[in-house]
Amino acid sequence: MKKALIIVQSKNSTAQRFGEAIAEFLNYRGLASELIPINGFDPKYLNGTDYVLLSGWKNESLFSTKHPDNEWEEFVKKLPSLKGIKTALFAANKYLSGGMLKNMKRYLSKKTENLEYTFKSSDGYLTVSDKLVLNEFIK
Repeated sequence: MKKALIIVQSKNSTAQRFGEAIAEFLNYRGLASELIPINGFDPKYLNGTDYVLLSGWKNESLFSTKHPDNEWEEFVKKLPSLKGIKTALFAANKYLSGGMLKNMKRYLSKKTENLEYTFKSSDGYLTVSDKLVLNEFIK
């Protein structure tokens, strides 16, 4: 059975709900999915993992709302290589999540060569389109 690790940086219920919706969908599709908070991550969780989905939170600075916050940046610096693990990013922010995901991708590109998918939600729920893309992601 394939394994997915969903790592959530949750500073609101919407981000948590989005991570839970992703985990539930992946479980339904036959993957063993585990949802963990960013501050509860241990590198041993990557053992046997086929997919990683990582969320982030935007910087609260008025001038850098398109950038992930410092906690997320520090997490990525300490994150082991994800080479061989298919990786995706997701965000649940009402505004500017597209720009933030682009910057998150730039930070994470040093850890993986396989980062093609991003997901965003303003309400924390998966759309039909999200489910179709997740199906492509887990192929």
